[in-house]
Order: sequence, then C-alpha cells, then structure tokens
Amino acid sequence: MIFIYKNRGVLVPVYLFISVFGSILLNAFFKEYVGGIFNSDYDFQLVLGIGLLISGLWTYLKSEDFIEINGKKENVYIENSFFFISMKLWSYIMLGSGALALIGGIIETVN
Repeated sequence: MIFIYKNRGVLVPVYLFISVFGSILLNAFFKEYVGGIFNSDYDFQLVLGIGLLISGLWTYLKSEDFIEINGKKENVYIENSFFFISMKLWSYIMLGSGALALIGGIIETVN
C-alpha cells in the first residue's frame, strides 16, 4: 500500500498509531498495576475512543504552519494532506469517530 501525502500529511497515521497504541498500553498498565476502577469490567471502545480523541486533537493542533516574522507568529497556508484529505478534516474525522466510540463504550459499559 502506498501513502499519498503532501508535506506534514504523512504524520496523520503516525499520530493515530501513537495515540491509540499509547492509550492501549496505558490501559494495560493501569489494569495490571493500579487496579481499582481500572480493574472493573468496562468496554474496550472507551479506550479506543480516548485514543481517537487524543489523535484528533493532536492532528488539529499540528495542521497549521506558522513562521516567525519580527517576533510575531504568522499563519502560513501550506497544504498538508493525507490521501488528498487535509489534516484539519482528518482531525474532525478522528474527533467524530472518537466521540462515537466513546459514547458506544459508555452505553455498552452501563448495560
């Protein structure tokens, strides 16, 4: 599989992988060593939703480029895209899917 990206767009899957994998590792650590509420029976969608929300936020914050001119940061438009979709739109996609996964996990855990 080839990745089609422009400029900083190659970081979209990197942010996604690091955030989701990090939340899975943190969940395993908390279950093993902390216990308490983390040892209770909750749905994995909660962990996935939190990872997706972190990834969406991270992608949103890194989607714009700034340069410093006379000590003042100025926004510069540089097209950052992954598979012809801009990084800002990817952040909205990840935030939306993270919210849906989090809501679904809460519903599954309560039931």
